[in-house]
Amino acid sequence: MLYRILKFIFSYAIRKYFVRLTVLNKERIPLDKPVILLPNHRSAFMDPIVIAANIDRKTHFLTRGESFTRPMLVKIFNSLGMIPIYRKEHNPDKVDQNKNIFRHCFKLMEDKGCLMIFPEGICQTKYLLAPLKTGAARIALEAEDKNNFELDIHLIPVGINYSNPHRFRGNVTLTVGEPILTKDYQNAYQSDAWKTTDDVTSEIDKGLRDCIITVEDQEQVQMVQQIERYVSFHPVKGSEDWFVSWQTINKFLNRIHAEIPNAYEELRFRLTHYVGSLNRLGLTGSNSLIDLSKRDLQNLIIARGAFLILGFPLFLVGFALHILPFYLTRKLSLTVVKRVDFMGSVVLALGVLLFSISAIVETWLVWKYSQNILITILFFLVLPSLGLFAYHYSSRWVRWRESVKLRRVRKSRKRIIQQLMLDRSEIESLLQSGLEQIKGS
Repeated sequence: MLYRILKFIFSYAIRKYFVRLTVLNKERIPLDKPVILLPNHRSAFMDPIVIAANIDRKTHFLTRGESFTRPMLVKIFNSLGMIPIYRKEHNPDKVDQNKNIFRHCFKLMEDKGCLMIFPEGICQTKYLLAPLKTGAARIALEAEDKNNFELDIHLIPVGINYSNPHRFRGNVTLTVGEPILTKDYQNAYQSDAWKTTDDVTSEIDKGLRDCIITVEDQEQVQMVQQIERYVSFHPVKGSEDWFVSWQTINKFLNRIHAEIPNAYEELRFRLTHYVGSLNRLGLTGSNSLIDLSKRDLQNLIIARGAFLILGFPLFLVGFALHILPFYLTRKLSLTVVKRVDFMGSVVLALGVLLFSISAIVETWLVWKYSQNILITILFFLVLPSLGLFAYHYSSRWVRWRESVKLRRVRKSRKRIIQQLMLDRSEIESLLQSGLEQIKGS
């Protein structure tokens, strides 16, 4: 019961937290087979919440055993499907309990359950995949071996890709990989269990890498972001999902880096110079407007200004109703969080708590002073939309100011704008030239 309630609440919350949430290949997760989901780990407890809220199965989670400290917490965690696993470095006196945990997982597989394991064993916000632990493969293969390989366990890599997990109204894409069927390893496992466990772990690694963005050179992350945001480039035109766009650009840059290193370094230099020029002019949000004609830019400024004027009363209402929980969420998260990989998770959890309390109190006040059930229900239903409108309005205000600034810069510094357009054209030519060289090799 608690699991269903929290799933409903967090399903709603994460769709407000992220501006776009996409699940690719969801149909690869069977509803009538034992399943072990194997995600990468980028944002503490936000990761399991995002996945569990967007699949059609009740999920159990292998969780760090040091969290199971108090009897009340143990009861709550158990009701949420959380299963403790103990590590030598944290709980050396409890490692022996892992044998019972494994047996519990075997039973879950025999009952056609769904288990989530983070095979990296650590959480990191970098675009990297840590070496995988063999625990998931061991559980699956041992469970199959105890049941004559008749369970048909599906090991399913799940890529969690955030544009920024710690930023409100970012993007997240879940990519479900091709299932790895443990029944295919029966003969190999019975011949050499240790080698087969390593082989299956390697297959998980390959499957997971196909589902996520991995960037060995962390400076390249910035290049990917800059190209995706500021440059028109053929391989990613028409992409409906930011993840597909990022992944395509990243793979392309890897090829250039390996095969045409001089072109890669020139591209890095030109991008840095171009974006730096935009930053100095305060135009990083207006790059797509540089090509607009004088009349089109003027019309855009008028349209955005009209929206700001007409929407101002609604903004004030949304701002007044949400500023307190918004401020407290931000203030408390900055105070509480000590590790960066926990920031997004804590902001989400605090936001759910504080905004819920605020909504209940404000709805009660509306009922107290109106004594009208229809008005009270309507207020409660539109309250979240008012908060999102206030946030959207503030973003529109920033974009309007940038549009006005661009018009001023175009009047006073025409040569600079012309140079920016020329710089961008040269970057696009470099990218296209690199693409043609790779295709021709």
